[in-house]
Amino acid sequence: MTARSCRRWAAGLALLSAAGCGYSTQSLLPSNYRKIYIEPFVNRLAITQESTEIQRFATSLPRIEEDVTNEVIERFIFDGHLRVTPNRQEADLILSGELVDFHRQALRLNDQGTVEEYRLNLVANLALRDPKGGELVWEEAGFIGDTTYFLSGTSSRTESSAVQALLTDFAKRVVERTIENW
Repeated sequence: MTARSCRRWAAGLALLSAAGCGYSTQSLLPSNYRKIYIEPFVNRLAITQESTEIQRFATSLPRIEEDVTNEVIERFIFDGHLRVTPNRQEADLILSGELVDFHRQALRLNDQGTVEEYRLNLVANLALRDPKGGELVWEEAGFIGDTTYFLSGTSSRTESSAVQALLTDFAKRVVERTIENW
């Protein structure tokens, strides 16, 4: 094979490879959806319920619904595909959610039986509506955000920083579900 034919072959392969790439920074949202209104999340956490085997460390955080609402708004602003509007009447989409579960689960114990790693879970029921047509765009019960954290070692962090990571993960998943599910 000559050098000239090798270059042609390589150029052809490069063109075929580039043609197969489907990466895009554009949203999959329909073009009529430009603005979103985020309703304040409702706190339906049952803080007085008994612990079960599955939910051994049920817990609650004061004003978590406000933190979740703010984090979701910030994530939509950061994403930029939909403009967050404070006016419900201007919105093309309305996101509503209720927090139904927040718990801490022990993941790893050391030799003495002390917890070394926890998982935090935040569970919500979400709905996205088109107010102009009155239709439900999507609804998801049991939507989960989670994070893990170590209590000691080089990867250790406080529970409050883990809660912030949990809120960020939850908000990121909400935005992904809204933007990418078309």
